[in-house]
Amino acid sequence: MTATRSDHVAYEMSEGVFRLSFAPDRLVNGVQAVAGLTLAEIVAEWDQLLWVDSPNTAMVWKLLAGQARPLGLDVLDAVIRCMQSEWPTTAAEWAVWSR
Repeated sequence: MTATRSDHVAYEMSEGVFRLSFAPDRLVNGVQAVAGLTLAEIVAEWDQLLWVDSPNTAMVWKLLAGQARPLGLDVLDAVIRCMQSEWPTTAAEWAVWSR
């Protein structure tokens, strides 16, 4: 699975089991993978605006928290992971890394 507005991906490791590019230490199911990619898209879209104090930003952080919850991640941890690991990768590169 790929995020449309982010370089993040969820690779299917086995049937119904995925690994998110921004959280490679966790294996997740399909619902969690979609939540993670949605989170990555929101982070990519808001980027540095996430750090501006405003009512709109507070609402976005609540949305992000709702996406991070199924992953078992703290929302700040999830956002920082997304921002730090926004890197494209090919299936071949990922296969080598995930062995």
